Amino acid sequence: MNDFIIKRKAAIFSRFIAKKAAILFISLVCVFSCIPVLILAVGSVTGNYELSVYLEGVLRGQGKTYLLVLPAFPTYQGFIETLFYEPEFYVVFWNSVKLTAFIVAGQMFVAVPAAWGFSRCHGRLASLLFYVYTILMLLPFQVTMLSNYLVIDAIGIKDTHAAVILPAVFSTFPVFLIYRSFLGVPEEVYEAFSLESSSRLRMFYHVGVPLAMPGIKAAALLGVIEYWNMVEQPLLFLKTPALWPFSLYIPGISYDNISYIFVCSLIVLLPMVLIIFGGKEAVSEGIGAMAVKK
Repeated sequence: MNDFIIKRKAAIFSRFIAKKAAILFISLVCVFSCIPVLILAVGSVTGNYELSVYLEGVLRGQGKTYLLVLPAFPTYQGFIETLFYEPEFYVVFWNSVKLTAFIVAGQMFVAVPAAWGFSRCHGRLASLLFYVYTILMLLPFQVTMLSNYLVIDAIGIKDTHAAVILPAVFSTFPVFLIYRSFLGVPEEVYEAFSLESSSRLRMFYHVGVPLAMPGIKAAALLGVIEYWNMVEQPLLFLKTPALWPFSLYIPGISYDNISYIFVCSLIVLLPMVLIIFGGKEAVSEGIGAMAVKK
């Protein structure tokens, strides 16, 4: 009996140690993941001269590079210059807002009805088409880049924002995610509504969309996060610097104004931080709907 109690206590203690070790490991990973953001925040309130001293090895390719912990002489001059004396920042910032907003709005306009159609049509043709959608979802942008470029050049919208927006509007991932959300709605709910109305359109607006809203929100939020930071599409389709988003503009800033780079990077990071913290529950619920079996 005493041996059983000792073994029981040892097992409980080992599980306790394993749990604490896992928590410690995850905490360390989170801390290390946040270091770049902390360096970015500290660098945004550090002067150009001090940054050039700390980052000499990175900027000049020789010398030493030191970890930027706290500035010796904090300053907000970088924010003042960025917000009041650099009109280019507003151009590229609103270009990014425009591209992201139009892409996500277009995706929702296309993906929600398409996902509803796939979820309500159970024939072989619909299943085959959905599998084709799934295969296209797995293809990286590099595979479809040439075909997209040829089509965009043929219809004459190259070097315009439409060249970036239109291909992204017909992305397949939002359709797949929202489709799984529609499948998560019990069939009995649709049957109960059909007793009151035979209109498929009313069923779509009054039953399907409200009950699949977690998946729709998740698709929209994930789309904002993805296209806010896109690089390859504007790099390929946009040649005029005035049309560039910040993802192409920031790498081209001269290292002579390194504080400006830190401030720009921090400002464009803040919207994504707010979206992630504000919409993490919606993303979790929407992604959880993907586990639903048909």
